[in-house]
Amino acid sequence: MPRRFSRRRPTPPLLAVVIIILLVVGRWLTRPPEAPPLPPAASGEFVVKRAVDGDTLLLDNGNRVRLIGVDTPETKHPDLPVQPFGPEASEYTRNRVEGKRVRLEFDKEREDRHGRILAYVYINDAMLNEELIRGGYGRAITHFPFSAAKKRLFRQAEQDAKREQRGIWSLPASDRKRQPKRPASQNGSTRVRN
Repeated sequence: MPRRFSRRRPTPPLLAVVIIILLVVGRWLTRPPEAPPLPPAASGEFVVKRAVDGDTLLLDNGNRVRLIGVDTPETKHPDLPVQPFGPEASEYTRNRVEGKRVRLEFDKEREDRHGRILAYVYINDAMLNEELIRGGYGRAITHFPFSAAKKRLFRQAEQDAKREQRGIWSLPASDRKRQPKRPASQNGSTRVRN
């Protein structure tokens, strides 16, 4: 007499629940550590713990802030030497904001690939982003998606700095051309994390 095979019974519900729990726990154990919470969506006031360099700040809550629309010469890039006016830009930022309360305003993009918050930084009514450009401590970078009005403001500030030959614009043109620009992105296409 041929042997009859019985149909397999469906997986018991308890086994399915155990599998789901193991998957959830495994995912929880392998997730990356959480970054400090982002500031509120509109704007907010924060204390600057230190200026990392001319265009990057560390807040007392542990968040890093990258100034929108300005690129100061490098002082801490692992692949580039210290650039002319980099130390001056860092010192200017340090003197303006370190240990002080600042107001952050945000634009379309809130964070770059390095987890830094992208913001306009205000000390009272003065915007640090614009001050750095106007003083010749950095270049306006306007090819990223942010406010058209701020782009116009930054371009005008750069034109004023060039006309007055302030900071980096006081260098001979040949020295300015030799200054390597930061590779491609405020949004973080480079792996530098200031």
